[in-house]
Amino acid sequence: MLPGLESFGYRMAAFGRLLVILAFLLNIPLLHGVEFDPYKLLGVSRTANQAEIKKAYKQLAREWHPDKNKDPKAEDHFIQISKSYEILSNEERRLNFDKYGDVDGQPGNLKQPHHFRSFHKYDSFFFDESIFNFEFNSARDSLDDKYLLHFSQYMNEVVPDSHKKPYLIKVTSDWCFSCIHIEPIWKEVVQELEPLGVGIGVIDSGYERHLLNHLRVYQHPTIVGVVNGRVSFFKNVVVRENLRQFVENLLPTKLLDQVTNKNYVQFLSAWEDDNKPHALIFHQKPVVPLLYKLTAFQFKDYITFGYVETGKEKTEEILTNYNINSYTSTIMIFKENIHKASDVIQGKGIKKQMIDELISSNKFLVAPRLANQRLFQELCPVKQYRRQKRYCVLLIIGEVQKLQTPYNSFVSFASANAKESLRFAYIYPERQQAFVNALLPPALRGSPTPNIVILQQSTIPMKVFYKLLESGWNGSEEDKVQLFTEVNQLLEVGHHTFFSHEAVLPELNDEFAPMFLVRWLYAVTDYASQIWKSGFTHNWREMMPLISLLFSVIFILLGAFIIQAFGEPNELERKSESEEKEEPETAKVQDVSKKQQSNTSSNTRSAEQVFVEVTELTYVNYTSNLMRLMPGNINVLVAVTDATKNTLIQRFAHEVYPVTWNKSLHFSFLNLSKHRRWMEDLLEYAQDPARISNAQDENCHNQNYTGYVLALNGHRKYFCLFKPKLSNEIENRGALSSSETKQDGSGCEGAANAPEPDSPHPQPSSSNLSIKQTKQLLNRLNLWMDRLLEGILQRYYVPFWPELH
Repeated sequence: MLPGLESFGYRMAAFGRLLVILAFLLNIPLLHGVEFDPYKLLGVSRTANQAEIKKAYKQLAREWHPDKNKDPKAEDHFIQISKSYEILSNEERRLNFDKYGDVDGQPGNLKQPHHFRSFHKYDSFFFDESIFNFEFNSARDSLDDKYLLHFSQYMNEVVPDSHKKPYLIKVTSDWCFSCIHIEPIWKEVVQELEPLGVGIGVIDSGYERHLLNHLRVYQHPTIVGVVNGRVSFFKNVVVRENLRQFVENLLPTKLLDQVTNKNYVQFLSAWEDDNKPHALIFHQKPVVPLLYKLTAFQFKDYITFGYVETGKEKTEEILTNYNINSYTSTIMIFKENIHKASDVIQGKGIKKQMIDELISSNKFLVAPRLANQRLFQELCPVKQYRRQKRYCVLLIIGEVQKLQTPYNSFVSFASANAKESLRFAYIYPERQQAFVNALLPPALRGSPTPNIVILQQSTIPMKVFYKLLESGWNGSEEDKVQLFTEVNQLLEVGHHTFFSHEAVLPELNDEFAPMFLVRWLYAVTDYASQIWKSGFTHNWREMMPLISLLFSVIFILLGAFIIQAFGEPNELERKSESEEKEEPETAKVQDVSKKQQSNTSSNTRSAEQVFVEVTELTYVNYTSNLMRLMPGNINVLVAVTDATKNTLIQRFAHEVYPVTWNKSLHFSFLNLSKHRRWMEDLLEYAQDPARISNAQDENCHNQNYTGYVLALNGHRKYFCLFKPKLSNEIENRGALSSSETKQDGSGCEGAANAPEPDSPHPQPSSSNLSIKQTKQLLNRLNLWMDRLLEGILQRYYVPFWPELH
């Protein structure tokens, strides 16, 4: 090449570069693309108000929505329309755009072409071979498209699923250039955590305003975590280690128990209490790997997990007993037999899929206890398909027979089952009385002999078809042969001819549900921690409603305290003061009709209802008010006659009123004029064993039981006895009456009026007592009630309750 031509070429190249620079500096559009202008895209003027902008956006959005418009450019144009509305609908961003021409609505470069500003935003120019073909690249990577979330998807899928696994969600936008910086790190984290069981989500702020408002996210990029439906914000530097630690912090703290030589037997034996299989995870690391934490969180409702750190002296006994290689990761599942694992996997690189398959196939014990409705629905599901067979063999056994021969024999029989359509379970009738009574005939209810029921759920909710083995279940070989024959017959002939009964079952009680107070404390603690965390995440403007609510509650409580402290005494206090001055008949009593009342548990203490409900014990309500009382409930009964009925019931209500806060106490009265024989039969179990009856006692019926009070525990079959103590005046009169009776020959010496431990003096006849003397029969009953609640009274046990004719 000639020297002149070479120098000319250099000058032309330099001139070309100068033209390019001048074109950018003078805002000369060398590009085929057009500068982004939201006003032009929406077709509105720069003076348009918000109503006009919103109307134009809705019309264009309907026209260019990709689901309705099949034009290849419809999606890109729809995105441009949405971004335009995003800028112009916000007055602050719109003002910044009008001043500076920046598409993000922030002060930047003066009216530069969009592509030029996108590079200049980071204080550097980026030129490459495609400098003359500036195409906008979205900040959202194509990998994120499969993780995009919508509001309905988040509420219906993510929130329920977050109770089994944590979710990591990124909030981004097509116009968020700072989001580009975290993309490489986000990709690495997704590739690492998703195979371990972490849920991934991406929210595009340009389309999901409703979802962002629900999450209270007002900027991007933002990363949030969701566990148990609760949202937590990531507030650290976006690096791989911080994001991994953020996911670990989302999980509950105590998911796996630390198991050593000292507690492994106790840990594995706890299946009797929590009704779950137990899993031991053997690993070399002192810190539990994230994979096992996620697994424990996913199956926390089914399996109790324990972690064993291998290679330590404190775990050598466990490794020796179960023949574990300390250099290889191992997971063992134990059920009723703690000496031998029911299933195990071992390997250096155990994958999440292998662990899920292991746990899913061992979620239940060989014969779990039906302790709640969820477990019943999973063990005995409703038939979904025509040929689907799901049968349950249910052992009804008393809690006192736990782990005895009938139960062990049943578990041994169930462990030999290989049929997927057959499940075994047992139930305690003491804890699930209504459920068991729906399956057993009246003759077998309360029987100490265990029973076997084979059942199948119907498509009708809570309806089952079942068959009861009439011979019961003692765990003998004959019982096993009979059950084996019945099961084979069911599998061969089908349920159409096998089941002979049907019933609608009540819902099972949740035996593991915490008490109301415990649930309330958990809720308060959880809410307080959520408020504490949200206080650092949200600004004070968003916290104002909560602060206003707290001040309102404090104001109401303070006002109630002032009114109570300085106000006039209420009706109940005035009533108590008047009772101290004189002996009135102030206790209001509702004498419930024996035909209408069967439940005596409505002892509420409200301002409108200050009375004690005392129900007469008759043959109509005898079973419900005594024999079938719920465990822990006590019926407090006072003995009266026709002459003393009104007076004694008034006095009885007055004495027991202070303990009516206890909802387990029920109050009744027994009319001795009708049911004296029942009282005599029952009190035979409360006599002194040294006392010997003579022939005359059998014909003696002069014992006066008026004023006796019995605390009857129908479930545990015992009662406590209160005997009236009389004043000296009444005692002398009673002694005189007793001597007169003896002289007439109509009494029985040493029988009716013999001294008792609680009543050392004879009682007079109830007909000889005045109203005042009748009331004195129940003196000190309130002290006796306090001793009853303390559980220090003597208990008289009965083999069965006498019949009330």
